[in-house]
Amino acid sequence: MNPESRIGPIRTAVDQLIAEANAGNTGVANLADMTAKAARLLVGGGLPLDRLNLSVIPLQSGHDGAQYWWELEQIDTVRSFHRTADYFEQEDRRNTVFKHLRDTGEPLRLRLETLPIESIAFDFLVKLKREGFTDYLAESLFSDGTYLAALTLATRRSGGFRGADLQEVQRLIGSTGMAVVTGFRERAKLNAWSDPLTGLINRRRLEQRLAEAFEAKLAISLLLFNLDDFGAYNSQFGQFCADDCLLAVSRVLLSASAGQTHLPARFGGDIFALVLAGTQAGEAETIGRQVMAQVLALRLAHPGSSGSPFITVRVGLAVLTPEDGSSAGLISRAHGALVAAKEAGGNCLIRL
Repeated sequence: MNPESRIGPIRTAVDQLIAEANAGNTGVANLADMTAKAARLLVGGGLPLDRLNLSVIPLQSGHDGAQYWWELEQIDTVRSFHRTADYFEQEDRRNTVFKHLRDTGEPLRLRLETLPIESIAFDFLVKLKREGFTDYLAESLFSDGTYLAALTLATRRSGGFRGADLQEVQRLIGSTGMAVVTGFRERAKLNAWSDPLTGLINRRRLEQRLAEAFEAKLAISLLLFNLDDFGAYNSQFGQFCADDCLLAVSRVLLSASAGQTHLPARFGGDIFALVLAGTQAGEAETIGRQVMAQVLALRLAHPGSSGSPFITVRVGLAVLTPEDGSSAGLISRAHGALVAAKEAGGNCLIRL
């Protein structure tokens, strides 16, 4: 086959992606859709792509990032993950490549097909080699000093990526990086009051709503839920399963709030909150125990737990009293109850 005729469809796909990015297409703000479209066009153009990852990595504290994963086995699906800045600082198999890009700014290409396992420095790439991947490329797209956008590609094709294929990929990288970071910044503005993973309001918004309720002298109960031994769950099953677990728990809280004035929130990490307006302590405790039972009923296996073989939550409950000088006092007591529930062994409810 004429090399030019073979590379033509890939070039056409790259041209289309570049044109949409440079035109400020509104779809660029939805990076999950952008990732899916890029993968479909590149595969349709003949690029031997089996896995693609688009990441936006925070370079400064106080900023969070995101990852978008696409795999050929699920060609129409992109898995989106909100990542805290701490995630990219951890030394685990999923982020050492990104630390390399952040710290050096240099691309990383490994022809896994020809490399002995013992010579591969990154655990995640050892895993890819064992899964039959033959070639891997990680490139920085763009950095504005606050965020770094990065793209990784992997293939199982014998011989890996061809030079002409990668020339077109390089052209795409050089022309779309700024649009990716700009799109992420736009999304971050929209998510200022909500948690990107679960869609629940975030701690900042929760604290604002509690302060408003305090000023209005409303009766309030606050439940905090913390997953038991979640660090062990994360280590055993990985971040994808951990995020799926958090989503499942968030749906339990949404179900508990359906048709009510209750306000569920993601307080941070594996801690969730449920604000109950006009609810007395006894009713709040009943709701807290119902949530505990519903989380256990999910039957999410947790072999690393020190208690139940399934995911469970411990609960801290506090009720607003005249002695509370501010809504911050309510949060502090609920958190203290949560600590006491942990000391009691977890999978229990403590009220302070």
